[in-house]
Amino acid sequence: MKLAVGIGVGLALATLLAIPRGLPWHMIGLGVPGYLVVLALAAAAVTGGWHERRSLVLIAGVGLLIAGLFQLVELVIGGQNTLGGDLSTVSLLLGGGIGLTAIGWVEKTA
Repeated sequence: MKLAVGIGVGLALATLLAIPRGLPWHMIGLGVPGYLVVLALAAAAVTGGWHERRSLVLIAGVGLLIAGLFQLVELVIGGQNTLGGDLSTVSLLLGGGIGLTAIGWVEKTA
């Protein structure tokens, strides 16, 4: 479960790559709603991993998967970009979501 803490901290730190628009290290597109979603779910992952709560880690993982698929659908269909993201946002959300879902889904062995 400590891996969930690492993934959550990594997700929170990844939002720093979205802040400097126009600079060379601007690698992730995020709007204000996107920041809120990623930071809230990263906090849930860190809390769940720290306190050994698989259900909270699983909720954070599924939430990231839903957000990633939502962002992908909005990019494909076009129109309003609610999270303010791009395909780099999709990869961040889906990657974190798959990792956290796998951690939260698997039973802890003795």
